[in-house]
Amino acid sequence: MSATSERLRRLQGLRSGRTDTEAAETRLQALPEASAADRETDPAPLEALEAGETVENSAGQCYLVTRHCHPMGREESQAHPQREPSALGNLLERDPSTLAPLYPAYGLERCPDFRRSAFLDIESTGLGGGAGIYAFMVGVGTFEPQEGNADSTGDRLNFVVRQLFMRHPGEEAALLTALAELLQGCESLVTFNGRSFDAPFLRGRYRYASRFLPADVGPPKALDEGTPHLDLLHPARRLWRKRLGSCALTNLEQRVLGFSRAEDDVPGSLIPHLYADYLYDGDGRMMQRVFYHNREDIVSMAALAEVVCGAFDDPSTAGADHLQPLDLLSMARLQAELERLDSAETLFRAALDQLSGRAHLAESFDGLGRLLKRQHRWEEATVVWQQWLTTVGGPDSRPYVELAKFCEWHSGDLTQAAMWTQWALHEQEKSPPQSRSPETQSELRHRLARIERKLNAGG
Repeated sequence: MSATSERLRRLQGLRSGRTDTEAAETRLQALPEASAADRETDPAPLEALEAGETVENSAGQCYLVTRHCHPMGREESQAHPQREPSALGNLLERDPSTLAPLYPAYGLERCPDFRRSAFLDIESTGLGGGAGIYAFMVGVGTFEPQEGNADSTGDRLNFVVRQLFMRHPGEEAALLTALAELLQGCESLVTFNGRSFDAPFLRGRYRYASRFLPADVGPPKALDEGTPHLDLLHPARRLWRKRLGSCALTNLEQRVLGFSRAEDDVPGSLIPHLYADYLYDGDGRMMQRVFYHNREDIVSMAALAEVVCGAFDDPSTAGADHLQPLDLLSMARLQAELERLDSAETLFRAALDQLSGRAHLAESFDGLGRLLKRQHRWEEATVVWQQWLTTVGGPDSRPYVELAKFCEWHSGDLTQAAMWTQWALHEQEKSPPQSRSPETQSELRHRLARIERKLNAGG
């Protein structure tokens, strides 16, 4: 086992089942042992492992690594052979404003495409704020013309990832100055959990470091709270959490994008410790893995943005590749929320054709029934409620109640209304104790008493 692999294994062990304080203390005690192991080979300078350049500006120096990840023309890149080569190119055809009705605070109605978007991800020394917590790496992905092609609106565009890195805390001012310049032409921001973390974290760093920055350098406009900002975590949760549970980016990569990272990756929870080690011994080997991790995060965000926007823009087409039965149910509810009733109905029916399991079928029948009810399509709705009863069964009183409401208030058949209510009450009373609901039973008895009073009064 190599020295770097051994270090990573030990750090992972320290993160398992211990408090942060305990882990830190144990890790500090283990440092001499780690240094002894690493002395088998000389520390490798980062600059020799990650080809880049030293950026010098009025605030000092920092390190910059640039990767052209995907040409967007006819030639395909070999930089990421594991990924679908067309994914990022298709992103340029997507409209972020499709998501604007769901997230009015994002400002996406002012973002017609991704050509001037910055895909941003940071690596920090901790999750909290404060003067001593730094963003030691900031990665930014943008679409840019290929060399020799100045047309930024054409098809031949590169997706370029630039990673600014501070080799020690004294380079933070230079990094922030370089970042302000890098984001200068960007009109929107794309992140993954960046509305809660990355963007406010960077705004805080500009405030803390203001006395070290040149007078004309401040937070770039792309980081302003009013700038259009698509945080992919939120639509991803609404689309895939029902099926996947975890919507961590690496889980979405594997189970939505069909991509698995190489062994060079490192868990995000270990990255602050790895940077502390780098500051301690100057060995860039583990930092090379952090560069890989950050770069893959950014490329995955671009690929995920294509899938998310495609799914919301045309769910029937996107569903063939990326929306499984449970995802169809989630998307159906979202389409109903957006008042796209035809699309929602199609998705609810598709989910019913493909789903199994009582809970999921009941949710699909409920959603479709409510949709038809909103449109006063009563006959179709009653068919759905009766299919719900015969397909799912069990103590769920909702379809019985919907049929009773229809009979009482729309068809005027009080005898049928009483029958559906009695049936619901019977199913409740014979169900296992853990499935019974006293509140539901009380409501059903109240409904039945009212209907019987109407029957006794002659309707």
